[in-house]
Amino acid sequence: LRDGAAPEDIALAEAELANAQANLGLALEKQAVVELVSPIDGTIVDISAEVGETLNDETKFITVADLNQPRLEVYLDETDIMNVAVGYEVEVVFDAFPDEIFDGTVIEVDPSLYESGNITTIKTLVELNVESFSKPIDLPIGLNAAVDVIGGRAENGVLVPVEALRELGDGEYAVFVVGDDGEPRLRMVEVGIMDFTSAEIISGLEAGEEVTTGIVETSQ
Repeated sequence: LRDGAAPEDIALAEAELANAQANLGLALEKQAVVELVSPIDGTIVDISAEVGETLNDETKFITVADLNQPRLEVYLDETDIMNVAVGYEVEVVFDAFPDEIFDGTVIEVDPSLYESGNITTIKTLVELNVESFSKPIDLPIGLNAAVDVIGGRAENGVLVPVEALRELGDGEYAVFVVGDDGEPRLRMVEVGIMDFTSAEIISGLEAGEEVTTGIVETSQ
């Protein structure tokens, strides 16, 4: 005791101290891994791991959602690729709320096609307009809905059946207008938006004039 600790005892104590410091550093590193920070403000809606499970750095086991801004994943047939784009309006009717129409906007169109069974689809992301709700509604995650994508809108327009149109050239159309004498006469018209059944006439035809499809006569 008068001569102090033996050199080998000091070396052993220093080795044990270094080992303890290394274990402390490893424990602090592991603690830092479990201090998770969400990339967004939101609500935890799912935890897919149990206490005691071993997880690696790439394991995703916590789902956080922003419930204040509802969004929908919408899958369309690949034949509709020309009928959807970012900025298009949509109307949504949820199965759970059949009497409510929700407005929204397409905010993303995935550039890749998705295979679902034997069907090729286009994945889009729709953001609902929370101000379009007629009453406060909490929308649970996973609701099924019918979605109409509105590629164009015409209000108080003049419509004719698409069968009445005669395409004369690239973007040039005409219709047969029935005159006072009952005889149809070809007239050039300017066409706006159209779907499978009707076409909007921007100019060249007035509301109330009678056109013929060549099969039956109809008034618009």
